[in-house]
Amino acid sequence: MHRVTLNLLLLGTLVISSALPSQTSKHLRSSAGAEIAYDEFGNPLSARCLVLLHGASGPVPFYRDEAKFFGDEGFRVLMPHYFEATRGQSPSSENYQKWASLTADFVSECRKQAATKSVFLIGFSLGSSVALAAGSQIVSVDAIADWYGSLPDEFFYQMKGMPPLLILHGEADSNIPLMNAQQLVKLCELKHLECEHHFYADQGHGFGGSALKDARQRTLAFFVGHAR
Repeated sequence: MHRVTLNLLLLGTLVISSALPSQTSKHLRSSAGAEIAYDEFGNPLSARCLVLLHGASGPVPFYRDEAKFFGDEGFRVLMPHYFEATRGQSPSSENYQKWASLTADFVSECRKQAATKSVFLIGFSLGSSVALAAGSQIVSVDAIADWYGSLPDEFFYQMKGMPPLLILHGEADSNIPLMNAQQLVKLCELKHLECEHHFYADQGHGFGGSALKDARQRTLAFFVGHAR
């Protein structure tokens, strides 16, 4: 009788564990004093932490799917709702400054976890521009993945450095033209920065199908190659 009860308890524990959500919602008080919501995916005790910055559409399902993908690959993923740090969502110089500062706050949040050894940054479109802005001010990350973004002009001219950078862009991108990525590649060469790039001939603004799978794998390999 006791053995049956114990087995039932163990089974109940397994059912509860399997039902645990892969995403939790939390808040962080920024260095500016604002309460910023964020979603956390993956293993909270992972040695690898990834700050994921969504695009202009906000934390919509596509970006949650990407966060879940990297969470399933063993990363602790934090996706800040960074628009909450500003009054608007326009890509202005003032907003970029605040978003870049908030990004640094989330990098610090990653490093508060004793298990954390490596911190990475990935951005998509507008979020990628924020990631590049933060990176240009030497945010403390081990590598950055730029998916179809661009370095804002004011940060381009005030660049202090850049962590190892992976640049992925579609050649048919009409939103953020390929020229932006090519200029960033050239800047890396001129400043002797560690940068890798890949351009997708059949992709526009955003990746899909085999290109999305390829971009994920390139990003994973880049991060793993720069993990401590």
